[in-house]
Amino acid sequence: MTREAPEAALLRPITPADIPACIDVFYRALDELYGRLDQPLPPRDPGPMSRLILHLLDHDAERAWLAESPASTGDPDGPEVLGFGAAAQRETTWFLSLLFVRPGAQAQGLGRRLLLRTFPSGPVATDGVAGDAPGTLSTCVDSIQPISTGLYARYGIVPREPVFSAIGRPDPGVLPSLPRDVVGTAFEALSEEADLAGALAAVDRATVGYARPVDHAFWERERRRGLLFRRAGSGEILGYGYSQSGGRLGPLAMLDETLIPAALGALINRETPPGPYLALVPGRNDRAMVALLRAGFRFEGFPGIVSSTRPQDGLGRYLVASFALP
Repeated sequence: MTREAPEAALLRPITPADIPACIDVFYRALDELYGRLDQPLPPRDPGPMSRLILHLLDHDAERAWLAESPASTGDPDGPEVLGFGAAAQRETTWFLSLLFVRPGAQAQGLGRRLLLRTFPSGPVATDGVAGDAPGTLSTCVDSIQPISTGLYARYGIVPREPVFSAIGRPDPGVLPSLPRDVVGTAFEALSEEADLAGALAAVDRATVGYARPVDHAFWERERRRGLLFRRAGSGEILGYGYSQSGGRLGPLAMLDETLIPAALGALINRETPPGPYLALVPGRNDRAMVALLRAGFRFEGFPGIVSSTRPQDGLGRYLVASFALP
């Protein structure tokens, strides 16, 4: 039971020492939600979550906040973490990565207080939120959480796009090979790191709308292996994609959507995971969706919902890295 009412909660910046308590709130909130809806509980794997929060603290500490109960004098346990929120800002795009409140402290305004603390103070703006320059506020929320979706929509971050979890092992020969005039080169085989960074930034701005070198460095630390797709001869940049030995595919960003099925085939051919592959596919990316379903993939779980203050047209040429860091 929560020792203090949520309205008495104190908000302060998250520190690395708080990460275990934040993860505890995350799992308690999910367990309560899935249990209330009589759904199987999601598996626990705190390692990736811990590393993601640390990544956000490294680059977006001013947008990472927690709520805790006031500590009573002589309380041996100290204050209790009631909730937390963390967001990332890349150029003029703000993205809410995480916002969770302990079950006993929900439905009393604490989530809204945390959300407002994570909002940008720089060039990102939406009606009445922050600043006076154009920008985008966005997030990706599990569709099993309509209350959260409604909270974000109050600030103009409205539902735009479903994101489906496609899981499976492809049937041999279904996904096409790269055309003869297209090559996929491993990031580590490229001679000029600056050229790679510039190519990734150009593709990102054309698809997701912003450059994000710090996130590419994070995915590299997470042992996602990248391929840069180029036109043979001219070297024209066509896109990039990541795969992981555990079977995770993405992010995948292509300037030419007709190449998406072949790019998926190239990524899948790099890995032999112990289990199925997993790709997070936006609804408008019909090329990826049809190709994967024809290859033997299936949809599992509840879709995520990309919500934002502006439409994101580039999602038709993109596969999401994760719901928390797309």
